[in-house]
Amino acid sequence: MGFYRDSIYSNFTFAVLLALLLAASKAVVAAAVETEIRGLEGEMLNNVSASVSLVGAASLPDISVWRVRQLAEQAEREAQTALQPFGYYRANVTVRLEEPTDSDDVWRALIEVQPGEPVRVERLDVQVEGRSEELEELVDWQANWPLAQGTILRHATYQQNLRQLDLLADAHGFYEGRYATRRIEVDAARNTANIDVRYVTGPRYRIGDIDFSDSGFSDRLMERLTVLEQDQFFHVRDIDRQREILARSGYFDQINIERVRDAENKQVNLNYELEKRLPNTYRAMLGFGTDTGARLQLQWTRHYLSDRGDRLDMRFGAQQTDSEFVFRTQYELPVGKRPLNFFNAALLLQRERDPFRFQDVDRIENVFESFSGTREQAQLTLGRNRQYTLGIEPFEPVQEQLFVNILNERYDAFSEFSLSEEQRALLEQNPGLEPLLGRDTNTIALGGEWSVFGLRGDKFSTEGQHYKFHVLAAHESLGSDVSFVQGYLAARWHWLFLPQHKLLLRGEIGYTEADTTQFDLSIAGDPRQLDFEITDLPELYRFQAGGDRSVRGYGFEELSTNRNGANHILVGSIEYEYNFYKDFSVAAFYDIGNAFNDFTDPELKRGAGIGFRWYTLIGPLQLDLANALDEDGTEIRIHFTIGTSLF
Repeated sequence: MGFYRDSIYSNFTFAVLLALLLAASKAVVAAAVETEIRGLEGEMLNNVSASVSLVGAASLPDISVWRVRQLAEQAEREAQTALQPFGYYRANVTVRLEEPTDSDDVWRALIEVQPGEPVRVERLDVQVEGRSEELEELVDWQANWPLAQGTILRHATYQQNLRQLDLLADAHGFYEGRYATRRIEVDAARNTANIDVRYVTGPRYRIGDIDFSDSGFSDRLMERLTVLEQDQFFHVRDIDRQREILARSGYFDQINIERVRDAENKQVNLNYELEKRLPNTYRAMLGFGTDTGARLQLQWTRHYLSDRGDRLDMRFGAQQTDSEFVFRTQYELPVGKRPLNFFNAALLLQRERDPFRFQDVDRIENVFESFSGTREQAQLTLGRNRQYTLGIEPFEPVQEQLFVNILNERYDAFSEFSLSEEQRALLEQNPGLEPLLGRDTNTIALGGEWSVFGLRGDKFSTEGQHYKFHVLAAHESLGSDVSFVQGYLAARWHWLFLPQHKLLLRGEIGYTEADTTQFDLSIAGDPRQLDFEITDLPELYRFQAGGDRSVRGYGFEELSTNRNGANHILVGSIEYEYNFYKDFSVAAFYDIGNAFNDFTDPELKRGAGIGFRWYTLIGPLQLDLANALDEDGTEIRIHFTIGTSLF
């Protein structure tokens, strides 16, 4: 019996101990912790949430009760510290814990914060000592110090401005600059702060030796491409500009400008590490457009023929429409002392079928039968190219070419096809037409062309501006068969006004002072009659409108006086584009314009429609459905292009 009683007692004792152990375990481990912070928002809420350990405990699978209570005690101090960078040094923080209920094992914490009054700057002393008075950037930094008297003390702003001064000093060559004083004194009881900053710039380094001996090109060429000079003050912006000039030259694949500081002489030596690009580039491009049909372009570029940097570019192109063939070759030789200045010699040979048309300005179809003709053009251009900066963001350097054009143009409407009965009758009664149908014209013209663009982004996101302007003049006293003066301006503007919305504006205007020839064309016994006018300009210099990149809804170069080209042009376009998915967008547009001989009566034609765009690696695929608003009974015209234009 004694043994039985002892056994019962032992079992009872073990059960009690086990129950106490389970209860203790439940009291020691909590399944989860949830924390709510009230009284804050924005940056302050984010910083307190990241700084309070109790908030981070929510990610733990389990946590002991004593640890929860310990973190709750720390939370007040951690929250107060996290508010100090925002200028709040006397925040009132209370933390409450709610134990788990029978329904769940979650501890809940509530942190209530009253930030109180912020600390404000009472006294401010910010000085930059040295040569700062010579540099607008450093003067502006000091003048625009953001923590002025009376403002809330924000430590992030303070540190950011100090880092900005370090970067400015380094960019201007003040490599020995240092902070003699950098101090914030906070009086939390009075909610005030004093800021003392004194920066000593030290000497400003200058550019020392410039070594480009391993470039692979002559010293004379490299001197032309160098915009830096020994002993000029160092500025990182000048180094970036030098790197850009070398990249624009087209001679190098890799460009590195090593900067070596010479503390003894207070200068920066520059070593150019340049890798020449391969000398030859070959390209073959195919494209298609409703204006041009299928087109082919072959190109060979010799990027340098010698260590002088002279280069050669040759292109051959053919397109289906009008059986057009074009050959261009261009030679460039660096000249002068400035970078990217070239002597330019170019040759153009072009042949195409070009009918001589008899159309009324208000009608598309011919009044009289057209004469089939072949046009051949040979043009030699001699000129000088150069680039110069405007200093206006975001525009790239201006491309300028001053040149003389020597053009021979032949037009023959009689060589290949026999004349119809109507054509013979038209020539018999209007003999003045015959010289126009078989011309051989020589023109010597002097001119200049300027283009500038400021574009950024790619594909749909491309935005910015592009301008192109040229003037051209010829006179019989200089050996030209015709005399004229011409000016032309084209502009494009792309504007992204929302992430998926884009507005495109396009315009061109051209004016030519040149003679015209007029006829009252008729055939005896035929009621048809045409007031016919044609400019004396060579066809290469005439203006024509209509087509994919002009006034849509009309055929390629279909718009001009009697459809044979004209002295003047006026075109405008507005287009809205909506990017609905990745590289796909839709567009709506309105175009207006014409080419004409009388500026007082331009007879502008309108076109409108909708389009689809797909931005690909070879450029946008563009499909437009356009209606000619000033032509009765015309059908919707499809304008489709992919790839680049012929030239």
